[in-house]
Amino acid sequence: MSSGAKNRTAYVEEVTQGVTPATGWKELIRTSYGLGPTQNTAENNEISQNRMSQGTSATTVDVAGEIGQKWRYGGAIDDFLESCFGSRWSGNVLTMGDERISYSLASFASDVLVSSIARGAQVASMAFTFGTDDDITIATNLTAIGWEGKVDATPYFASAAPEANADRFNFKNFTSLTLDGVEATPESGTCISAMDLTFDNNVQTQRCINNGAFVGNVIPTIFGATGSITVAWSAASYALWIKQQTGGSIALSFTLENSDGRYTFSLPEMEVNGDWPDGAATDVIEVELNVAARRTPPTITRAPYVAPTSVSITPASVSIAVAATQQLSATVSPAGANQAVTWSISDPTKATISPTGLVTGIAAGSAVATATSVSDPTKTVTRNITVTV
Repeated sequence: MSSGAKNRTAYVEEVTQGVTPATGWKELIRTSYGLGPTQNTAENNEISQNRMSQGTSATTVDVAGEIGQKWRYGGAIDDFLESCFGSRWSGNVLTMGDERISYSLASFASDVLVSSIARGAQVASMAFTFGTDDDITIATNLTAIGWEGKVDATPYFASAAPEANADRFNFKNFTSLTLDGVEATPESGTCISAMDLTFDNNVQTQRCINNGAFVGNVIPTIFGATGSITVAWSAASYALWIKQQTGGSIALSFTLENSDGRYTFSLPEMEVNGDWPDGAATDVIEVELNVAARRTPPTITRAPYVAPTSVSITPASVSIAVAATQQLSATVSPAGANQAVTWSISDPTKATISPTGLVTGIAAGSAVATATSVSDPTKTVTRNITVTV
């Protein structure tokens, strides 16, 4: 019998698709590993001396499967995103390209000495799932052009560089989440309770007569980014939902940051559709928006964590009349630190402040506006607001 805890997995990028390099293996931390062969069969319809079934014939073999992962800064997810998007990280920015990036992936069950290796594996799709109470999970589906298995004490990888011991991203690591440029918050009427996003290459496999049982090529076709967003039902979410009737699009952007680094996803043009929401008397009404990117490729930007040291506000002084407005701007130092801040005000009966820092005078008097770094809430700055009649 074998223990799952003793099944090691590793991967290495190939220079030539289907050819495994001798060195460069990296540890693959995962929650599940489903990459393996599926033996296809065809019914043997020969007729013999009696009516007994003549069984089947082994035909082609498909090598594909899903790897379940949790998200850390850097590591395997960044590598697999390159294969998924068909391009390299350039200046810490990733967008869609046409490069074929393939891997060999191997497993070794050390207690029963069973090994496997899939070669020429390309990422077919990556599905990100975001919730309100757990780690962010990723399902990476790969399709390969070859596979081997064996039983002996020598795995297909001699050693694998360990993945960095980084923190996992979870639901608390969102520092920004916007729909059409507006922060998705209870105050804006667009509270999001669940979200998923899938990048899909819609791969096709090509078989060749003289290539044996395995496929000859894995061919990416159209690149898609689809998902669903569950949003509180409100006038604001209705404005998003109704765009399906005009062919309009919405923009989705979000940033996650922890003590190791941050990622910002930008999907500037997404079609939307969804059913009219309904619910029972005690239900909280939400609408599920199905979204699909079109025309403009998505981008992902990454950056290692830079600890904030201070926050500053401009302008230096604020005096406004009742009903007038003044935009405040916050800068987080040093350069490279996450610029996201939250705004608050000490006396909303005198002035209010929006999530973007827009101050509105309410009544004569004074109040104090505060900008707080999202990355480090101990870093704050205040500005006195004077409201005149």
